[in-house]
Amino acid sequence: MNLSFLPKLVKSIRCATSGIFQATKTELNLRIHFAAVSVVTATGLILGLSQQEWIAILFLFALVISVELLNTSFEKLCDVIDPEYNNSIRQIKDIAAGAVLWSSVIAIIAGILIFAPKLLIILK
Repeated sequence: MNLSFLPKLVKSIRCATSGIFQATKTELNLRIHFAAVSVVTATGLILGLSQQEWIAILFLFALVISVELLNTSFEKLCDVIDPEYNNSIRQIKDIAAGAVLWSSVIAIIAGILIFAPKLLIILK
């Protein structure tokens, strides 16, 4: 088996991991999303989510964090292209931020649908 691709793969993973850490250091919203991932994970473990519920939750984690990372990269690219105020750049940034908001709202609604019935049982 030819494994000559492994060094390149390891380098790619290292670069991608570095990007996640860099974005987490500089972006408050990304840290908030990761905090939400921690809270939802702990709550899901306590409430005993089913396999299907975990799949949905993990998909939503991936969606929201990925969209936030893309938003951050768009913002940084826009700042390189034109560091001064530019209405077109502002619209691009707002649209990318809207994608994060949309995915977050959908994730919250799905979270309510998954967690509310379990919490209502506990509260009864």
